[in-house]
Amino acid sequence: MADSQWRNLYKAAVIEADPEKIEGRAKAAELAINAHVFSDHQHISGAERMDMQNALSALDALKVEGEPSAVGEIKRDGSVGKKGKL
Repeated sequence: MADSQWRNLYKAAVIEADPEKIEGRAKAAELAINAHVFSDHQHISGAERMDMQNALSALDALKVEGEPSAVGEIKRDGSVGKKGKL
């Protein structure tokens, strides 16, 4: 699975405005990350592994909170920054 595919699914989960769709999008992103990790033909850099760990943490928070604004905002590099009070 391409690096950009899990990132796109992750970004879609983080910016989802419909609370009823957030959990489904978060699960789809988690599945894509796991598929990328367990794909035996992929070489994953240390930086990408860190990005995936951060994304999984943010997705866990999304599933608990159910509000994209509680997690943060996506930066241009695809990372998530804190937004508001946590």
